[in-house]
Order: sequence, then structure tokens, then C-alpha cells
Amino acid sequence: MHLQPTEEQEALRDAVARFLEKASSPEAVREAEPLGWDPKVWAGLTEMGIPTLGVPEAQGGSGASLRDLAVVAEAAGARLASAPVVEAMVAARLLARHADTDASAGVLAELVAGGDPVVLALHPSVDGRAALVPGAAVATAVIALDGDDLVVVQPAEPPRSPTNLGSAPLADVDLAAGTRTVLASGPAARAVHALAVDEWRALTARWLVGLGREAQAIGIQYAKDRRQFGVAVGSFQALQHRFADLQTDLDGADLLSNKAVWAIDVGDPVATSFPSMAFWFCGDTAQRTAAWALHVHGGYGFMEEYDIQLHFRRAKAARLVLGDPRRELQALAGRLWDDPTSGPIPGSTHRSTRGADQASEAAAPGHDDQGGFDFRLGADVEQYRAEVRAFLAEHVTDEIIERAHHTGTIHDNGLHRAMADAGWISAGWPAEFGGGGRSPLEMNALQEEMYLSGAPVDGLGVASLVAHTILLDGTDWQKRTIIPEILSGAAMCCLGYSEPDAGSDVAACATRAVRDGDQWTINGQKMFTTLAHEANYVFLLTRTNTEVAKHKGLTMFVVPMDQPGISVTPVHTMGGERTNITYYDDVKVDDKYRVGDVDGGWSVMMTALVFERNSAWYGELVRLLDHGLGWARTAPSPAGGTMADDPLVRERLARIAIGNEVSNLLGWRAAWMASEGTLPGVEGTMAKLFTTEHYQFAANELVDALGPDGLRRHGDPSATAADGWIEAIYRHCQVTTIYGGTSEVLRGVIAERGLQLPRNR
Repeated sequence: MHLQPTEEQEALRDAVARFLEKASSPEAVREAEPLGWDPKVWAGLTEMGIPTLGVPEAQGGSGASLRDLAVVAEAAGARLASAPVVEAMVAARLLARHADTDASAGVLAELVAGGDPVVLALHPSVDGRAALVPGAAVATAVIALDGDDLVVVQPAEPPRSPTNLGSAPLADVDLAAGTRTVLASGPAARAVHALAVDEWRALTARWLVGLGREAQAIGIQYAKDRRQFGVAVGSFQALQHRFADLQTDLDGADLLSNKAVWAIDVGDPVATSFPSMAFWFCGDTAQRTAAWALHVHGGYGFMEEYDIQLHFRRAKAARLVLGDPRRELQALAGRLWDDPTSGPIPGSTHRSTRGADQASEAAAPGHDDQGGFDFRLGADVEQYRAEVRAFLAEHVTDEIIERAHHTGTIHDNGLHRAMADAGWISAGWPAEFGGGGRSPLEMNALQEEMYLSGAPVDGLGVASLVAHTILLDGTDWQKRTIIPEILSGAAMCCLGYSEPDAGSDVAACATRAVRDGDQWTINGQKMFTTLAHEANYVFLLTRTNTEVAKHKGLTMFVVPMDQPGISVTPVHTMGGERTNITYYDDVKVDDKYRVGDVDGGWSVMMTALVFERNSAWYGELVRLLDHGLGWARTAPSPAGGTMADDPLVRERLARIAIGNEVSNLLGWRAAWMASEGTLPGVEGTMAKLFTTEHYQFAANELVDALGPDGLRRHGDPSATAADGWIEAIYRHCQVTTIYGGTSEVLRGVIAERGLQLPRNR
């Protein structure tokens, strides 16, 4: 796995960006309206060899991969370049694949020599006309699917461009008016055209990411500069939270679009679905980002002299040239679930791997497979995943899952011990602690498989969090004594953070710890101490100093739960899980159980939160989608067939699959960063935020799709639709946006630490 461009790609992107910064300034973009065409921009890009970048060197191009073209598309989107950059690059690649015809070779030669654009009609013609072809108003030739023929047409005269929302050189093209040559016919023609349109989808997704990031930057800068009520509007929490959501979506769009490009480039078996996913999600994200940035400007955003309206109009227009975005979701559903040749399905268990898919070993013709972004996990990770999957298939029984659901204790001592004996608990630890030395990528695969299996492993996640925090902030005695207990499965842990009057304001902790020599006396109460009734230790945050700022007077302990004075009261939740209230009455704790410095508990907790927020529930999302697919394929539809044929259901399932893939990629990015030696702070926070919010969205969509059957609870004999699991998940997922930091807290972290927006408190 490799999630960044090569040095050469960065240099290419920077070179194009520098040129466009000068040639495609906002003023130049306005001057190019309403046609959306600037000959100077096109001439400069042609001089750099951009239109034919993806053409093999033997045919006069640079032989670049689609991943190379992607960085150009991103730079063009950021600067709203007034030229059909994506369309020309895609058309040139298509011509190069059919250069054996005289017409194709001639048009390609003109393009290589610096001629006007050649563009692609995205839709098959109707009555011999290709409607609203991007770039056709300024093109020397148009490639189109006309009936059973793929043709290249050189119009006798430039077609007229209608005034349009995006100020783009769109035009209707009469395919009979001009020089016309057939490139391919029949199924081959349709296949060639479909591939070119998918390349357009993938590269336009990158173009939209560039536009979205620039719109976000414009909006954030305005929010920092604009002052109302004596403060920068960027300090307003409502603005910060929306910016944080959009930044998370933009990062997801960035990853998804890069995966779409990569999938086509290396011939991945699911390449047919990723371009459609990326185009829909990147378009939706760019449109919402530009709309929000415009809104942040207030009335000024509607004034044409402000730049943000340019991004707003073009974001919408870029989506519409392919048609109604909801129809794209319908088409995606067909690619995912109707086409038996489309390969494994992203976002569900009907795929060769879960997480980042393993591509075929062979790269696409003419391209190596090491050109920057690479989403394959590698043989070691996939082998380890297979071992974990086999273990879980043997040990995670329906009885264990049902018992956990019935009792509300999402932990099983027998399974926990078996996992410890198999080395899964200590798998990611250094050998000096008895661990297996597994990489962060392998550990992410382990976590993904555990959640996917339905295994009750809440205890494992908490134990790992506490052990890792002790490894970083604990004493030598704690590392020698407590960590081995945890890793062997002999000791369970719970978290003592929340209090009745503190909620998400953890620094408002009132549980007191008073020192007396080498001992401390603890008094107080903690809420939501899940697994306290099973745990051997509680990772306990206490107040040790009331004379300083509240976050500076905290101290962390790892307290044995068998100490006198600790009592546990069960609390049963809407989601079926059991949590607890824990009470601490004159509990005596030796100083050796203190983790970190006295009054240094805030720093220790921040370390712990990094590990907690990287747990992103992706496997649960996959299980939810599988429940939905299973129901849809068997439930009869009122219109005939099954609910899998119902357009509303198909649209819902496709939208969920896209969100699942984004969740997956954000989680794998955090794991990849950890494997590269970088602590994924904000990135892990984004993974947790997006995944849990999408989890709730997906559960809500599916329980709605069930209609009245969505009311039947899991365990009731009448709950035949997905055995009531969708209803159970709908109740359970509500808490995921609360523990591990509420979504609002996470948005604040992203806004202030990631986007550098001014603090609002």
C-alpha cells in the first residue's frame, strides 16, 4: 500500500499548478466566460505536452499513466482552467488505442503537433446527434458512440455553445455534418467507449477534488478574515463543524478518486465500480463544499466579483454533464450487483478481500504498477487476513454472538482467551513484550475481520488501548507487569473517563485523588464504565489539583478493580449493550499504578484517544450492507421481482456502498500512516467521525427501506427480514457517534488542529 504520489507526479502537478496560477487567475477565468475557453491556457498546456501526456512515446506522447494524468486533472480543477483538459487527455488515450486507422492517426498527429482539442461525447448519440458534449464548441474533432459505431467526427464548422451554468464550451454535435470515420463497431465499440467514459469519470473526480479543496480554502480564509461581533466568524462553532465535515469528506473523496484512477491503471477487477463511486461522491462533496463556502461569504458570495461563485457554478455543472446524479447511483447499483463480470463488490463481503482490494498482478498494458498510489495491501497482509478469517470462522459461533447480544456484554471470556492463545491480542506488539511484531496494516486487517465476523471484542479494543498507552507513558514496572497480563488475556480493562456532570468535557473530571506518601485515596463516580463488571483494571482519570486550569490538574491511574471501595451498578442501553456506573469510596491506590506525571493526565488521555479513534467500525458497516443485500434479494417487491429490483432500494444500497468504501479508505490511511511512522491524529479522528456518522445514515436508510418490517426486533420469531439485525443495528449504532469522543468533539479537533481555525473558547 502506498498513499501518496511519486516525486515525479508531485513535480508535474506543481509545474501545471504554477502555470495555471498565472494563466488561469480568477480574472482570466472571468474573461474566458461565457464560452469557458482561453486559447492562451490551451496553448500553454499544449506546449507542456499535457493533452497527449497519456499517449505512448512511440506515437508522440509521454507514455504517462492514468495516475500521472490525475495530478494534472486535480491542478486544472483547482484553477478552473478554461480548457477541456480532462476531455482532451481521455480522447487522446482513446485515439492512441486505435491509431491503426488513418483518421485516428491523423487527428492524433494534429493533437501532438499542438492542434485544437479533441474531445469525447459522454452519451451515445440520439438520432445522429451527440448532446452537450464537453469541449465540443472549441474542438477540432469529437469521438462519439453513434449506434453500434464508435466514430471520430471532424465538424465542418464549430457547433454553437449554449450559454450554460458552468460557462463551459458545451455543444450539440451533428455527427453527420463533417468528416466521419468509424474506429470500432459492435460490442468492441461499446466497450472502448465505456472505458473512455470511466477514465473521464475518474479524472473528473480528481478535477472535482481540486475544485473542492480550493473552494474549501477560499471559504476558510474568508472565515478567518471576516469579523462579526468582534471575533472572526471562523471561531463560530457552527461554521467550524461544517468545515470539519467537509474536510473529512474531501479527504475521503481524495482517496476514493485516487483509488478509481489506480484501479483502471492496473486493471483491478473492481475497476468498473470505482470510477462511478468516485464521480458521484467527489461531485457531491465538491458541490456541497462550494455551496458552503459561498454561504460563509454571506451576501458577498452572490456577487460576481467574488471568486467563490465561479467554483459553485462549475461544481454543479461538472456533475450534470453526465446526467442526473441519482441515475448514476442507479447505474452503480447495476455495476455492483447485476453484472456477473464486474468482479468483487466494494463495501460488502461479496469481494475477494475486504479493506483495500488486492488487484490483479498484471498491470494495464504499457504501465507499470509502481506509479504512486497503490491500494494493494501486499501478500503478507493478505496472508495474515486469511489466517485471522479462518480462526474467527472456527471460534466465533452464532451462540457466542447471540449470547453477547442477549446479555449486552460485548465480550466473551472464552473467545478472548482463545485469541490470546493464538497471539492475536499481542500480534502488533514488539517481540520483547511477547508480541508478534505485526505491522499496523496487518493489525488493521485483524480489526476489520473481527468486526466483520460479529465477534464480541469490545474488551480487546479497550485492552489494546490501555496497553499501548502504558507502553508510551507508563513506568518500567507497569510495562513489565501489567502489559504482559493484558496481552496474555489474563487481565481485562475498562475506561473510567465520563462523569455524570462532565459528559464530553472530560477535563471537568471531579473524581478526586489525594496523595498520602506513596498512596492515593480516590473518591468519586464514573458513568458508562463499559465492561467494569468483567475488568481487572480501570483506566481512571482523576482530579489531583484544583488550583490550576482544569485540564492541567488531572492524573491518570490504572486501578485494580478488586480494590476495596469500588462498586459497580449495571446500566442497560437502548442498543442492547450493558454499561455501568462505578463508584469509588476511599479507594486506596499505590503510586506505582499512576500512569504518567502527576497532573499530566490530560497528555496521557490524548495518547489513549489516538488509539481509540483509529477504531473505525468498518467491518460493522460491511455486515450491515450484507444484511441489507440479503433482505433485498429475497424480499418480494410490490411491483414484481424482489426488492433488489426496486429503484429506491437500489439507490439506497449504492449510496451505502460508496460511504462504506470511503470509511474503509480513511481507516486504511490512518493505518498506512502508522506503518510509515507517523501518528495519525487528525486522520484517525476523521476516520472515526466519517465512519460512525455514515453507520447511522446507512442503518437509517435500511430500516426505512424495510418499512413496517423494520419495526420487528431481533430475537422475535416474526422478525424474518434480515432476522431483525437491521433493527438491532439501528439501535446500536446511535452510540457510536458518542463514545470515543462525540462527533461534535471530533469536529472541533479537525477544525482547530487540522484546519487551524481560531478557537471558539
